[in-house]
Amino acid sequence: MNKTDFVTILSKKQLFLPPLSGFTDYPYRTILSRFSPPFIITEMVNAKAVIMKNRKTMEMLKIVKGEHKNGVQLLGNDPFEMAQAAEKVHSMGFDYIDINMGCTVKKVISKGQGVALMKNEQLACDIVESVSNSVDIPVTVKMRLGYCDQTRNVISLSKKLEGSGAVALTIHGRTGEKKFGPNLEYATISQVARSLSIPVVANGGITPMNALTVLKKTDAIAVMPGRSIIGNPWVITEIRCLFEQIPYLGPTLEQKKKVVLDHGSLLCDFYGERSGIVHFRKILPRYFETCQNLRGLKHDVTSINILSEVETLIDRIHETAGIIFYH
Repeated sequence: MNKTDFVTILSKKQLFLPPLSGFTDYPYRTILSRFSPPFIITEMVNAKAVIMKNRKTMEMLKIVKGEHKNGVQLLGNDPFEMAQAAEKVHSMGFDYIDINMGCTVKKVISKGQGVALMKNEQLACDIVESVSNSVDIPVTVKMRLGYCDQTRNVISLSKKLEGSGAVALTIHGRTGEKKFGPNLEYATISQVARSLSIPVVANGGITPMNALTVLKKTDAIAVMPGRSIIGNPWVITEIRCLFEQIPYLGPTLEQKKKVVLDHGSLLCDFYGERSGIVHFRKILPRYFETCQNLRGLKHDVTSINILSEVETLIDRIHETAGIIFYH
């Protein structure tokens, strides 16, 4: 995939799916692919682990086939290792590479990775340049407004990353110490977008309800929903319908249950039944966040151990007069 095609698709579809550690694994990417997203990306993977061909890491890099473009997000702080890892994933068939400069997990930033890279602009640029020179597929960067509130350098760093070879930047509208919550700074994203010639993707608090507003406020070319997509692949359809100005019809309860069972089955096939179900415990309630007695569902899901128990559990979810409830 060349840079021109990447930017053309991004500007036309205006939707860029997120890398979510612990969630956008191969099973869920398979589910997401059924909703016709333009792009799908892996969880973040450690560059060194890619080079060493770590078994778990290589499993994370399994590509989901489909019409979408497949991306991989690399984590690291060594330009040479990042380039080596980029060459490896390029050879595996990935369409684009995203560089993580936004992760706020302590064990990541303690190693000078993730959002910590924003503190070292030269190293950040060296990494982007090294990766860009090692592959002929698009290289993007996901970043924040700065490492912390006192070191807001997203504008200066963005300009340098553009010059280093990045073809697009995803900007999360918070600084590193503000992981989640309100007060997203869309105006700052707009400043970045207006100062660059490459596309900017707006990230942070994106939902189907505000996607159009965020595009206007940020001057971004596309939006990247985040955690709102966990257990809700219909976010893809809803945002696409919004942008294409066509009516959106949400899933019926039965349609939702089928996707849940498919997701559970994929997890069991991928991780083994026991591990797959344990993994699914944190995800399944997200599919039914609007149901009555969600607390009871969250409690009961902690005791499921096999796939048949998933089916038994969701059989207890019913809809009456438009209200979904669990009993």
